Amino acid sequence: WYQRRVRPQNPKGRTGISGRGSLHRWGPNHAADTVVTRWHRGADGTITMMENKPVLEFVAILRAGDKYDEWAIPGGRVKPNERVFDAIKREFSEDALANLARPESEQTKISEMLTEHFNLGITIYKGYIDDPRNTDNAWIETIAVNYHDSTGVSFSKFPLQAEGSSLGVKWKTIDQNMDLYANHEWIIEKVCYHRDAFNPIVEPKRKNSELWSTT
Repeated sequence: WYQRRVRPQNPKGRTGISGRGSLHRWGPNHAADTVVTRWHRGADGTITMMENKPVLEFVAILRAGDKYDEWAIPGGRVKPNERVFDAIKREFSEDALANLARPESEQTKISEMLTEHFNLGITIYKGYIDDPRNTDNAWIETIAVNYHDSTGVSFSKFPLQAEGSSLGVKWKTIDQNMDLYANHEWIIEKVCYHRDAFNPIVEPKRKNSELWSTT
């Protein structure tokens, strides 16, 4: 269809790659990213402070890359006719909890936990995301939602486990600048702002890859 008519154009300009690339759809490809956070605490249970601000932790997954592996926020594409909230639960359970590799009884328990704890999230960002898979004619638009555990008790019950495309999963402390997959550090910066937390994120360096060309 798009061969006969004008292909959609990336709203942020050229990437140097024509066509659809590895993305499923021409034009916008919708995704959902789940930022699960809690306060970093010392051995005595007190919240860690830096520059008079509390320090956050978030659940990070290690994504396999063609050239190198990168830490990222759990997330993925929203399937056709899938509700965003359902996509958020599904992607987090698959990326960070290895839900598909667990027995059915454990899958049910995890689903109940996510339904219980993922009921009060804050939408941090909604729109275009600077992803290395973007092309001139297909790109990713995401909704990033933050779920925060202020007590440090609820989310500690999540049985973190890597599976599939995730090589690792852990609570990652936001106490220094970090270089994450795509521009996920930019989303983390927004979470720090909304939670009035210590924000160590500085201008992220451009990824050293031809996929990020704007010429």
